[in-house]
Amino acid sequence: MQKNMNKHRSLIYLIFVTVLSTGLTMISAFLLAHLLNVEDRGTFQLFVTSVTYLVTIGAGGVGFAFALSMRQRQYLGWAYYFVSFLVVSALVAIIALCFFKLTTFPVLFIINVVLTAVLTITLEKSKIDANLRFYKAISLQQPILAVLLYGICYWVFGEQKLPIVLYLLTGLTCIQALLCLYYLRCINKNFVTEQSQGLSKIDHHFFRKTWLKQNLLQTFGATTVNLDKFLIVSLMGNYTLGLYTVCIAFDALLTKFINMLADYYYSGLLNKMNRIKPVLVLVGIMGISAIVIVPLLSEPIVRFFFTEKYLEVAPILVWFIVNSIIAGLSWVLSQNMLILGKQILLFTRQVISILVLVGLFYYFSELGLYGVAYALIGASLTRLVISIVYYFKYPILN
Repeated sequence: MQKNMNKHRSLIYLIFVTVLSTGLTMISAFLLAHLLNVEDRGTFQLFVTSVTYLVTIGAGGVGFAFALSMRQRQYLGWAYYFVSFLVVSALVAIIALCFFKLTTFPVLFIINVVLTAVLTITLEKSKIDANLRFYKAISLQQPILAVLLYGICYWVFGEQKLPIVLYLLTGLTCIQALLCLYYLRCINKNFVTEQSQGLSKIDHHFFRKTWLKQNLLQTFGATTVNLDKFLIVSLMGNYTLGLYTVCIAFDALLTKFINMLADYYYSGLLNKMNRIKPVLVLVGIMGISAIVIVPLLSEPIVRFFFTEKYLEVAPILVWFIVNSIIAGLSWVLSQNMLILGKQILLFTRQVISILVLVGLFYYFSELGLYGVAYALIGASLTRLVISIVYYFKYPILN
């Protein structure tokens, strides 16, 4: 019994951190719903979505390439790559602003892209630690800071205009980035100490190839995840996106847990440990529980936490929970493909999924948020079927 407890202790700690992080994330979503009116809440969501999407294009996969390079004892010169990709992220943000009207706050937008890139790279790189110590710290810091900043602002000043909340967001990402720089310093010190001999410079060809494949995968994954938001803004407006943020908040409850389990599984694969069985069991338990509980409690919860102005989304929530389970399971089963360097196949899967999403979105567009839910489920089912095929076709033998 004690042996099994020790074996899964890191998973138990990670679950605890994720429960706390998810709870705090929900609280920050409640605070944002009260801080902003529905229209401004939709505009704020578009700002955040655009930032994270461009960070994925500019810096997605960099931390992943660092981790795989470290696995092969290629590490010297990593800071040069780190700074270079921060510059790339800033350039991506500037180019996007030239072609698309993403926001009326361009300076804040570029700052948030660069600072979020620091967070993204650090989060990916931190997975080299089998115990995920820094990963846990990063997972907790964002929701804690969000609750503190948004909570104090609402408690002292009440409902605010959009610019004030964007300044709060920028302050939050700045603090996050400073903490991540400290974590990177600690990771560097620990890794160099543990691998005191035999470290070599990062192989440019290996790093570039690994980063490019992972970046393509993440970019298309982010496209699949965020395309619905861009389509809603384009076809239905910021008000509908404001309502949709409630669905996103509840969807994130399961998504965050499942992504945590995927990272736990992936970290195990990096260290030649197969953790798939406990991960699938937990995904199943969470999924069944959510499907049973959400239809019973959605209306009173939405009314209490988000107020009456968001009540119309309550009957739809269960469909977004179903989608998060399907999408999360697909991502868990994809981790072996990342280790095997099969990102191109996952990229193909994402392309197919995006085509299905766009087609279903327009087909169900007259159904409003219900149509969005059906389109998301269709795309997620497509990814899941392909992921299952990949999982059995390309097993990890070592």
